[in-house]
Amino acid sequence: MNTDSNTIKQFDEEALAWHRHVTPITEHYCRQVSEKDFRGKTLACWQHITLNTVPMLLALKETGADIVIGNCNVDSTNEPAAAYLAAHDIEVHAKKGMSQEEYLANLKTVRDADADYLCDMGGELISAYLNKTPSVKGALEATTSGLHQLADKNIPFPVFDWNSIPLKDQLENRFHVGDGVWPVFSHLTTLSLFGRHVLVLGYGPVGKGIAERARSLGAIVAVVDLDPVRSIEARHHGCDLMSLEDGLAWSDVIVTATGMEGVLGEPELTRVRPGAMLFNAGHSNREIDVDWLRGQPHQRMKDHIERFDLKNTHLYLLAQGSLLNLAAGLGGHGIDLFDHYTAVMLLGIAWMFEHLPGDAEPGLQLYPKHLEHEIASFSIQLSQQRGGL
Repeated sequence: MNTDSNTIKQFDEEALAWHRHVTPITEHYCRQVSEKDFRGKTLACWQHITLNTVPMLLALKETGADIVIGNCNVDSTNEPAAAYLAAHDIEVHAKKGMSQEEYLANLKTVRDADADYLCDMGGELISAYLNKTPSVKGALEATTSGLHQLADKNIPFPVFDWNSIPLKDQLENRFHVGDGVWPVFSHLTTLSLFGRHVLVLGYGPVGKGIAERARSLGAIVAVVDLDPVRSIEARHHGCDLMSLEDGLAWSDVIVTATGMEGVLGEPELTRVRPGAMLFNAGHSNREIDVDWLRGQPHQRMKDHIERFDLKNTHLYLLAQGSLLNLAAGLGGHGIDLFDHYTAVMLLGIAWMFEHLPGDAEPGLQLYPKHLEHEIASFSIQLSQQRGGL
């Protein structure tokens, strides 16, 4: 990890102080957790390394726990944040713009840490630890993609799913991703959404928020979802329904938000409307078949925008198919919106360290409700003190 002084100075004590100010929920629990004694605990994390990551991991480090972290996305590492963590004795294996080979090598290194506890985004780290002996004691999982990956696995330790808790699913997934994606899109492309045809693939909570926000910004939105109930819901929210084939030929902007890999491959990509812009808003950076695209004639247009020429059409791919609102390096929008969820991770880790029963049931189970309610209650208390959320 690059820890040169110039990189670290980009995230200094003043920047950290401001970050703590705008994330008061996390800061409250950071102060509580940092006073505990977790010496002898080893935590392995596989998550986005952003500014939000820093206070949480510093608090855990103050407890005496050993921490190793890698980034769950090839492009979402905030390098000043990563350098700051490394300078504070947290083992970091990540950089921005990793190759797939570097990414997998980092995953192997983090897997070799012999951690007691895991904090995962995407299910890859948990999957890598399934056959380790002795088994880890507990893990957290944060994403729909991770739940898909773990669904058919025989997991010998408890994995607490916080993607599905109401606080995450009904707020972050439903509203905050959409709120963060479109400012990044406009910043990168210099375009507004007024009058543009936007196709959203997947109408789960993330897709709903993306579609709703696009409509409010003036886009004409259509949805593709295989679930008929979700399709009816999309109609009720004012979106058109289209087949995938018709939608690809119709769209100016195509957004994948399914949480699944291989949604758009060669047969689909060669049918897009000429000049269409594609980006991904799901966790997996393989919802769009970027490996196949790399084998086609292409050129860099500007930072985070590439043109690909495909038979009788061409398209523009944003952020290499990685999660747009984080991978494009502009993920500072609405840092406060993730305040609840950093607290969810921090309290979940501290709870596993301190209170996880030795006979806890293995496999996927919901994140402890009392922790979610504690965070939500404290958030309401803060909002009442200052007159709003």
